[in-house]
Amino acid sequence: MTEESPAPIPTTSPATPTEPTPVLTPARSAAILAALLMGLLLGALDNFVVATVLPTIALDLHDVSGQVFVVSSYLIAQTVAIPIFGKLSDRFGRRSFYLLGLSIFLVGSALSGFSQNLNELIAFRAIQGLGSGAFFTVVFSIVADLFPPKAAARLAGILSGVFGIAIVFGPLLGSYIVDTTTWRWIFFVNLPIGFAAIALVLGTMGPMRPTGPRRTFDTLGATLLSAWVGALIFALIETSHGWAWTDPRTIGLLLVALVLCPLFLWQESRADDPLVPLRYFRIPLVSAASGVNFLRGAILVVVVTFVPIFVRFGLGGTVDESRDVLYAFMVPMVIGAAIGGAMVGRFGYRFPTSIGLALTSIGCLLLTAVPLTPPIFRWDAIIIPTGLAGSLIPLGLGIGLTFAPTQLAIQYSVPKSDVGTGNSLVWFLGNLGGSIVVSLLASYQQTVYQSLGPAGPAPAYTNPPTPAFLAYAAQATSATASSIHDVWWVLVAVALAGMVAALLVRGVLPKTADEPRGTPAGEAVVTA
Repeated sequence: MTEESPAPIPTTSPATPTEPTPVLTPARSAAILAALLMGLLLGALDNFVVATVLPTIALDLHDVSGQVFVVSSYLIAQTVAIPIFGKLSDRFGRRSFYLLGLSIFLVGSALSGFSQNLNELIAFRAIQGLGSGAFFTVVFSIVADLFPPKAAARLAGILSGVFGIAIVFGPLLGSYIVDTTTWRWIFFVNLPIGFAAIALVLGTMGPMRPTGPRRTFDTLGATLLSAWVGALIFALIETSHGWAWTDPRTIGLLLVALVLCPLFLWQESRADDPLVPLRYFRIPLVSAASGVNFLRGAILVVVVTFVPIFVRFGLGGTVDESRDVLYAFMVPMVIGAAIGGAMVGRFGYRFPTSIGLALTSIGCLLLTAVPLTPPIFRWDAIIIPTGLAGSLIPLGLGIGLTFAPTQLAIQYSVPKSDVGTGNSLVWFLGNLGGSIVVSLLASYQQTVYQSLGPAGPAPAYTNPPTPAFLAYAAQATSATASSIHDVWWVLVAVALAGMVAALLVRGVLPKTADEPRGTPAGEAVVTA
């Protein structure tokens, strides 16, 4: 199989030399990976755990009206922090900012556990999000610095699978903690794990400081990025939780984002050391991989958001059945992430990415054929899952296959001095794609539901229920299933667009981490 190497990288400043890659013993490698996995799992689990028990928290704090802000404050802070801390780690050292991110996250966790009202919890969750955004991107940069490309590829796949684990086990952990103790322990439990990760890092990892001259940090770019991304995501989140698109608050926030985004791009085009170097998007490989990341983030968030709603309110399933159906998506995704990392070293970036998006497209098409009536679980030949679970298996496997290739395609296309910046693009674009598309589809789904659903308030529930109540419930269930069915068709279009972008992700891993980026365009033969 043959793939083209990436085109030369346009640069405006010399690469910053870094400390030589250390020789790691197996024991030290294992300790470092354990520390990275613990940090990554903490950040990935937290949002899913909190989302599960949020109604309980809101009732205990006597404020149910602001629940969504507990989630949105975390997401906004995390999204904004990712590119900022990715750049800072390039300039001032990986270990320092991994430890700083973990420390900020643990401070936010402790404060969240002691929250006395919902406003305090919202503010402290933003601190948590800031910390998680700091260490998410630095984890993959540390792996790139410490391990040769083929080993880094395998590890990137394994680390990416952490998010599937978090989505599956986060709700289970949240329910267990609330059932056995107080909700405050969903935050306090982070502390011993986080401190153990910090101790492992301090005991096994060197400073990993760049050795070249330090350049001025793009403070104006960071400020503009924080403002426009925060305004955009907050507006989109609120439109999916009650604000109308014509609401003056929605219009105002979208206008702020519309004005500040071009200003941010202008600043990045003129800054000496930009937060997001726009010149990298002139590299076809970076542009294509960035497109895949944006679209994949959209598909992942939409599936995780709408499948439980479809099961619970469209097919009349239980909360446990919603969770069990997601296993059909998440388990293959974790497996696919590991396989994708292993495939990159052998086949290059395009093959696993294209296969992944092809499987994702097939899964999305199968979703459109899922019956809108029970049963939830359907089996052919007794052992083959069909229906909803059957469509989620190729979808999850396909998404998992794309994680490592797109991460590594960007990571190894930028100068070694900007690996943190490159890795931050992956997570930033995924968060942005998920936030934008799921909010637009949530608003669309609600519009379709209102056109199909029952008019007026639901009749009072009695035991046994009245015919009027049963008729209302049946119409609401049918409208929910039909409106989400339309969402699946939109996902098909998104997946097909991703498949087109995947075909452009052409390149191969460098043989060594120190190999110069941006070698002249040509062909590299990859043995199949």
